[in-house]
Amino acid sequence: MSFACSRPSAVRMTLFVGALTVSAISGDAVAQIRRRAQEPPPPPSEPIAEISSEAGKCSFAYHEVLARIANGPAKRLAGFESEARLAEPGLTGKWLYWLKTGKGAKTPTSEQICVEPSTKGGRQRCLRWETKPIDAALVGAPPSADELAVLRSLDGFVTDKGAALEFGSNGRQFVTLQRVAGEIVNYSMQLRHPALCNGVPEMMEFHTNNLAGVKKRADDVSALAARAMALARKRVMAAREQRMAWAKAFNAALATSQAPPAAAEGEAAPKALAALAPVPVPSLGPVTTDADPAKLVLLALEGILTTEQLKGLEAETGAIRRLQLAREQISAEALPAASPATRAAAGAALRMVEAAAYGELQEARLKQFQG
Repeated sequence: MSFACSRPSAVRMTLFVGALTVSAISGDAVAQIRRRAQEPPPPPSEPIAEISSEAGKCSFAYHEVLARIANGPAKRLAGFESEARLAEPGLTGKWLYWLKTGKGAKTPTSEQICVEPSTKGGRQRCLRWETKPIDAALVGAPPSADELAVLRSLDGFVTDKGAALEFGSNGRQFVTLQRVAGEIVNYSMQLRHPALCNGVPEMMEFHTNNLAGVKKRADDVSALAARAMALARKRVMAAREQRMAWAKAFNAALATSQAPPAAAEGEAAPKALAALAPVPVPSLGPVTTDADPAKLVLLALEGILTTEQLKGLEAETGAIRRLQLAREQISAEALPAASPATRAAAGAALRMVEAAAYGELQEARLKQFQG
C-alpha cells in the first residue's frame, strides 16, 4: 500500500507520530484508543472537484483502495480481540500423554476411567467410574531436556484450549495491536482530499516498527512448532525401530519354541507358548521428513493398537482427535502383545506428537494476528 504521487508531508507525519506517542503514555491508553476508533473521521479540508493534478489522480485511486480496506480487512482487524478468546472445539485444556508431576513427585500408576457414560439434556456425565492401571504407553519414557522445554513452552496454549489469549484484552500483545488497529480503521475510513497520499511510506514504516514485537512472537512460535515436529519425528522413528526389533525377536522365539523376550523385560510370566501368536512387524513405512502429526499418530501406534483400532483412527483427519481416540483405546481396550519398554517408547513418541500437533495449531492461530 504505497503511493508516491507527491512529496511526504513532514509536518503531517510529525503530528501523526506525536499523537500516537501521547496516547500511548497518558491515562488509560486502551480506553482512549477505543473512543478514537468510534469517532467519525474529520471532514476534508478541501474537496476535490477534478482529478487533473497529480495529487488529485493519486487521491482518487488511493481512496478507492482505502474503501476496500475499510470494508474488509480493517473491520476484521478491529475484531481481533474477540477472535483471540475463541477456544478450539474439542480441546479439554489438559495434556493427553504428558503426565506432569512436580519435583520429586511420583508418576501416577492408576487413573479413573468412565466405564458407564451417559448423555442427558445434551450434557455428558459418567454413571460409573473404575480405577485402572495406567499403561506404559501413556506414561512414556522420560522426556529429554529439549523435549521438556518444548512441552513447557506449549503448556499455556494447551491449558487455554487453543485460545490466543496473548492477543486478548489481558495479553501482552493486546495494547500494541489495539493501537495499530484503531489507527488503521480511522485512516482507512477518511474522506477524499488532496493530501491523502502524503506521508504514506512514513506511516507504513511507523506501523511496521510498532508491530516488530508481534512479528518476533510469530517467528518464535514458528520456530517452536518446527522444534516440536522434529522431536516428534525422532521419537516416532525410535519407537518404530524398537517395536520392529522386539516383534522380530518375539516371533523368532516362538518359532524355536523358546520363551518370548518379553519375560526378560519385566513382564509377568508368559502364557503357554501354544497360546501365543506371532505379532505383526510394523509395515506402514518409514518416518519421512514431511510426515505431519496426523500421520505420526498412526506410525507411533502401529503394533501398539490392533489393526481394527488403527483403521478407526484413520477415519479421523485431525491429529488431536486421533490422539484423543487412541488415549481412550489404550485406557480401555485389550492391546496386542508388547514389552513395557516398547510401550514406553510409543508413549514418549505420542507425547511429542501431541506437542507437535499443538505447535502446529498455535502457529496457525497466530498467523491471523501477524502484521
